[in-house]
Amino acid sequence: MDRYYTEILDKVEGVLSRAVPATSDKGWISRAVGPVKGKIAEKVVDKINEPAVELLSRGGKRWRPVSMVLCCEIAGGEVENALPLVPLVEFPHNGSLIVDDIEDGAVLRRGKEAVHLMFGEDVSVNSGNLLYFLPTYLIDESTFEEELKLRLYRYYTTSLRRLHFGQGLDIQWHNNHEEYPSVDEYMQMCRLKTGCLSRFAAQTGFAIGGTDPNTCLTLGDIFEDIGVAFQIIDDVINLTTGNPGKSRGDDIVEGKKSLPVIFHAMVDPDSIPVLSEHFAAAGDKNNSGAEEHIEAAIKMLEGTGSIERAQSRAFEMIRGAKGMLERSFQSSSALDSLLDLFDSFHSA
Repeated sequence: MDRYYTEILDKVEGVLSRAVPATSDKGWISRAVGPVKGKIAEKVVDKINEPAVELLSRGGKRWRPVSMVLCCEIAGGEVENALPLVPLVEFPHNGSLIVDDIEDGAVLRRGKEAVHLMFGEDVSVNSGNLLYFLPTYLIDESTFEEELKLRLYRYYTTSLRRLHFGQGLDIQWHNNHEEYPSVDEYMQMCRLKTGCLSRFAAQTGFAIGGTDPNTCLTLGDIFEDIGVAFQIIDDVINLTTGNPGKSRGDDIVEGKKSLPVIFHAMVDPDSIPVLSEHFAAAGDKNNSGAEEHIEAAIKMLEGTGSIERAQSRAFEMIRGAKGMLERSFQSSSALDSLLDLFDSFHSA
């Protein structure tokens, strides 16, 4: 990644660590929850925040909050105006990871034990949910005009609704090994679940930079495509090299109907019963031979070229989104960094 991107990333990390600190004080508590009349011990608040702090401390790609800052600059705004609000993008993403891992029974996240196994499901669910709502205090604290604040709230609440509807669809499909959604249904699920936060990042950045609401909606569509493409690439990596910090094929264990799986079902519908059996056996925690079923399922997907086909679809979406951005804006350090970021998805 280029030097300018790295500079923005370093600034983003600093903002994230301050927005939900490992050690809180009365000043931060009042900022986060508003005025309090009774006593709230800082160490108790620290326990509430602990799962969130733990997951955030493990790092992450952070491409959404960085994209938000770069979009602001591309639109003619100041980086320092966008930076304080980057938790609006990154916190709900991390909150969804905590909740997803509980729903999926995942054991690893970013190379370490899933936080719900460290702190308990009750504390982790609460912490994950808190991350959905916590960063809105940053909108309240901002010096933006009330009209812009309202726009940001609308973008944010719409994104959270879309995120949860998309997750609901994903859960239904991976709970039923006999149900295989269509490509259109899958793409819409990804637009809701994954594309929503990249859309939100772009809309927020461009809005802070002074872009009008209608143009923000159009640009949001471009970044929604990027978010969907990123999800497809993530699914492909899961079935090939394995995602960093996770186990190869754990999407098979969780029964996820990713795009490679859907393409395979289209090409070879007669094999669906066998593939479903592999999904069920791989997800059986009492099955000592689960690894064999994971590899057998992946081999079936490879045999029909479905993994490669899904990857090609994602790369095509990225090329289209890049082309639209290049035609919409003049070259700049911010735009070049953003385009380089999208190119890096090819080698993720």
